[in-house]
Amino acid sequence: MSQETPSLYARLLGTTWAELPPVLRRLHREGRATGRFTIHRGRGVVHALLGWLCRFPAAGEDVPTRLVVRREGEGQRWERTFGTHALATAQYAREGLLVERLGPVECVFRLRAEGRALLYEQVGAWLRLGPWRLYLPGPLAPRIHATAEEVPAGMHVRVRIGAALVGGLLTYEGLVTPEEESP
Repeated sequence: MSQETPSLYARLLGTTWAELPPVLRRLHREGRATGRFTIHRGRGVVHALLGWLCRFPAAGEDVPTRLVVRREGEGQRWERTFGTHALATAQYAREGLLVERLGPVECVFRLRAEGRALLYEQVGAWLRLGPWRLYLPGPLAPRIHATAEEVPAGMHVRVRIGAALVGGLLTYEGLVTPEEESP
């Protein structure tokens, strides 16, 4: 990545980007990390069906996890592997907000640096069908709460995904540490 071109998160956070701890800046710019996560999924037939449709990983304790963040044009691709299950999303900026896309669903976040953490405040969700976007009202929209916080061993991540009509769908939480960069 060119040193002259700021990363997606640096552009979105502006001057507060420099306030984030180095490990958060490193893993939100480009890079690789490994760790162990605990994954919980909602119970019941509806939760199982929605989890399958969304390609969520299976529930588990101490699941080996890998994160790869790559630059794609002005945005990024986030590739997460939970055990053998891959989950990739595209992220880009729109009107000063972070948009994360998984399949046809786009979730929109306002980013906020707070202490040693990065908070994702969801401000909307859209269903994208080709060039068209359909706003998803509260009862139909996924709700995501996410934080990334520096801890002595690396970065602690917590993501909760739910929806008003069905409750909690997926929670994953754990620690990742950056892999050493090749010379």
